[in-house]
Amino acid sequence: MRGRRLILLAAAFALSACVNARPEDALCPASADLVPSFAMPAKIGSPTSQGHLDILVLSGGGAWGAYGAGFLTGWSERKPSLGRPRPKFDVVTGVSTGAIIAPFALLGPDYDNMLIDAYRGTGSNALFEGRSILTLPFWTSLNDPAPLESGLDRMLTDDAIAELGQAYKDGRSLWAGAVNFDSGKFTEFDITELAADQPPEKARGAIVDRLMAASAIPGFFPPRFINGCMYMDGGVRQNLFVAEIGEAIDAAIANHGAPKDVSVYVVINGTMATTRRTVPDTLFGVGIRGFELAGDQIQLASLREIYDYAKAKDFHLYWTSADDVVAHEGKKETYDRCSAPRGEMGQFNARFTACLFDAAKEKARSRPFPWRTDRP
Repeated sequence: MRGRRLILLAAAFALSACVNARPEDALCPASADLVPSFAMPAKIGSPTSQGHLDILVLSGGGAWGAYGAGFLTGWSERKPSLGRPRPKFDVVTGVSTGAIIAPFALLGPDYDNMLIDAYRGTGSNALFEGRSILTLPFWTSLNDPAPLESGLDRMLTDDAIAELGQAYKDGRSLWAGAVNFDSGKFTEFDITELAADQPPEKARGAIVDRLMAASAIPGFFPPRFINGCMYMDGGVRQNLFVAEIGEAIDAAIANHGAPKDVSVYVVINGTMATTRRTVPDTLFGVGIRGFELAGDQIQLASLREIYDYAKAKDFHLYWTSADDVVAHEGKKETYDRCSAPRGEMGQFNARFTACLFDAAKEKARSRPFPWRTDRP
């Protein structure tokens, strides 16, 4: 009986190698032959608000994206007496969950309902389906993100695609960040260009592919193959980005006259402070904690890089995070602070995402200055 089980196990792994073997037509070209994922435009466009050019940078963070979605929704409702209202962004960049928020952030407050539906009270069942342990050897990830993908396909209506295409023609742009796992390089996809160059159905497929690539957490979600290359979550290298499209931003300023000021708004979908927790003395517990700490360091380095970039360019930088709306582990939830989720999987909880969304919305809507401007 034992020998039979070993034979079956060996067969399963042999089959998994066949199932997961990369098809020949999906082989990424040698790095010297790689075509850039976007053609750098000669310009982004003139500022949409007189005297201002506004850039929004959205981080990764999984279900913590409820913070960014709530913050943007609250910003839309902010009273003019509390300062400048939410601008019509000229440039938006996003990684992982930030890439999913990004199209609706660029499209403006008319699409806030999409953010509410996608993030407020969202649990794991709306995002992914766990795979059976019996079939795991046949897959490259623990989960199937089919619910997330179908949700994106539904949210990116023909009208949304048309408006993204018009934004491109108006000189506004949207970028999603992923990592080419074949070359190891961070890649910026110009989503608005895709919307402008193709009919809605084809554009939708191409855009969803890239947004799913930008949020494909290694091991958690499967990779995406685009133009023969394997792509995964941009947060593996950068959890925020703007300097990578610096040439396009410089062109916008040069081609349309220097605006009175350029503002970079950074929304961190999560906390900057490292969450303290008692780590289980297990292989899984140690591995998850290591992944979490590495992510914290990438996020810190990414924000510091943007701070230094903005300072060198004499841009205004404003950033916000969920640190002041989440209670530390062991602390009770209050009216303005949500209980921190327990562990990485604890974030995919409908109660937590509803609380986080509402707290972020109220923060952006009513606080006199919901931003930080220091170098973390």
